[in-house]
Amino acid sequence: MESTVYQPEHPIRFVTATSLYDGHDVSINIMRRIMQDSGAEVVHLGHNRSVHEVVDAAIQEDAQGIAVSSYQGGHLEFFKFMHDLLQEKGAGHVRIFGGGGGVILPEEIKELEEYGICKIFSPEDGRRMGLQGMINFELEQCDFIPPRQLANDLERLKEREPQAVARLITAAEQLVRQPDETLQATQAQIRELAGQTPVLGITGTGGAGKSSLTDELVRRFLRDFDDKTVAILSVDPTRRRTGGALLGDRIRMNAIDTPRVFMRSLATRDSRSELSAAIREALDVLKAADYDLIIVETSGIGQGDAGIIDVCDLSLYVMTSEFGAPTQLEKIDMLDFADLIALNKMEKRGAEDALRNVRKQYRRNRHLFGVADEELPVYGTIASQFNDIGVNRLYRALIDKLNDKRKLDWQSQLVAGEGQSIAQQIIPPEQVSYLAEITHTARAYGKKVKEQTEIGRQFYQLSGSRALLSEKCDCQVAELETLVEQSENALSEENRKLLQKWPELKKAYREEVMITKVRDKEIRTELTTTTLSGTRIPKVCLPDFADYGEIIRWCMKENAPGFFPYTAGLFPFKRTAEDPKRQFAGEGTPERTNRRFHYLTKDDNAKRLSTAFDSVTLYGEDPDERPDIYGKVGMSGVSICTQNDMDKLFAGFDLCDPMTSVSLTINGPAPMLLAMFMNTAIRQQLE
Repeated sequence: MESTVYQPEHPIRFVTATSLYDGHDVSINIMRRIMQDSGAEVVHLGHNRSVHEVVDAAIQEDAQGIAVSSYQGGHLEFFKFMHDLLQEKGAGHVRIFGGGGGVILPEEIKELEEYGICKIFSPEDGRRMGLQGMINFELEQCDFIPPRQLANDLERLKEREPQAVARLITAAEQLVRQPDETLQATQAQIRELAGQTPVLGITGTGGAGKSSLTDELVRRFLRDFDDKTVAILSVDPTRRRTGGALLGDRIRMNAIDTPRVFMRSLATRDSRSELSAAIREALDVLKAADYDLIIVETSGIGQGDAGIIDVCDLSLYVMTSEFGAPTQLEKIDMLDFADLIALNKMEKRGAEDALRNVRKQYRRNRHLFGVADEELPVYGTIASQFNDIGVNRLYRALIDKLNDKRKLDWQSQLVAGEGQSIAQQIIPPEQVSYLAEITHTARAYGKKVKEQTEIGRQFYQLSGSRALLSEKCDCQVAELETLVEQSENALSEENRKLLQKWPELKKAYREEVMITKVRDKEIRTELTTTTLSGTRIPKVCLPDFADYGEIIRWCMKENAPGFFPYTAGLFPFKRTAEDPKRQFAGEGTPERTNRRFHYLTKDDNAKRLSTAFDSVTLYGEDPDERPDIYGKVGMSGVSICTQNDMDKLFAGFDLCDPMTSVSLTINGPAPMLLAMFMNTAIRQQLE
């Protein structure tokens, strides 16, 4: 195994993700962290990413390599489609790496590598090379400057061709790092072509939600103006120790999968600030490409950082309510310079007070003491919430300010709404401590059990002493009677009743048969089981306690089946009939899975059907002939996308029969699948 880290000669960029309809992202997260530690810049897309998304990201980021994990099947179609799409888009130089543990068979690995995939790692590779050895191999394969044709790229730049834009931004980064006459001449031409595209700068503290807010603003812009384009430059910090960087803002971007949006991630590298040293050159490239709006998002900043104002026309400062004491606001430079301020994550407790404090500080900084709060450019937002009023108001203010500053005529049709953001949460803020409340309740109950046990023990001992003294000697026991009465009264009402009924309960379980009535129906239950050797064993055997304290402790912490706290089960007795095994099936088409169900249940009266769905169904999507989807259809589960599919799946089974039970292993689209199942059951009865 290799432990020495490979030292690359050139900056290496990777795009990492898991394959489409695949949520197994543990391994790819481990790999991309080792890549970062080894000095690579990693654009991480997260899980469930299509080939188009990965390829488009690789082209826009001008990456040398793509690393994808695939544990959900369909890997042959997925990786081949990725290879073909890269070739089609003129990015055949991008190396493709993949892995899927034992899911990808050796013969499939051979087939993929012969097709043109650089490397599919197997468990044997991991054992032989080690994790660092695998990453070293990837870095070595990608240690080159991506190819470019500067003259051709300049021509295609005018058409906003993503690959040309990306290559020229990479050239700008290289120019800053290693000055070159050819690159300088090219950059001079780009500056001549650069137009007057408005630039919005978004900055703020780390974790304030800048990327999520950027995504929401882009979404509104695209819906508001269906003929305009956007370019995004997103800057993330480089780790000084390793030189690697996590360029993770794309994982927050849900509105950029359109030809009208170009996004490029930049690492700060040696700039020692929140911006890349090549930010001005990159902006010139985007202005020359004539995008309608450019957004620059910086990495997280401190109180004294305000570098964004030097490169943008309009600045937006994003913060949260977690800034400490109000006096800390006096130290934040961006409150002096920002054109707009967004206090994000308004769902947090105390956010309204924080918003008031920020407005006060803004008013002091600008000497705007006569302006109402609603007129200040300080907005409370919840970027994670759909159609948030605060984000709508911020967007409208942003468009208005761009119109004023740059003399534009952008007529927004978005209705912002009135008032502040209203958090819509599954768990209300006042109930976020519900787990602590559960713990407190459990501990309080344990304390009550201990107290009642001790009182019960005293009651038992005093009662015994009273009986013994009354029987053995002719002495006064009046004081003892008082103590017995006091200890009995100290017991809770339910525990007094429990002690009174204990002898009766023990006697009932010692009978041959227990007779219970449910809705006037008499149910007789045998209380013993006879073994093969003729030994009679009671089904329920109560402890032979005499001490009241032990009886109370046992009843409060264990108790008989069917009684609180139900540690022995919700029902007084178990069914004696033997249940059949769970009949599990799910592969391919509904008809195929139905045949499997009938095969599994042919000798059983009880039908216990357990259904596995393919990953396309699990993610609530429809099958398609597109290769990265097609390879997943019917893989590791049955494909269900219509009501007729559900009817075919359970054809021949009476879903309303008491002896039929069905388990549907599903997650997100559970409501839709349940509705289909109910419709199938109803249709069966109507037919």
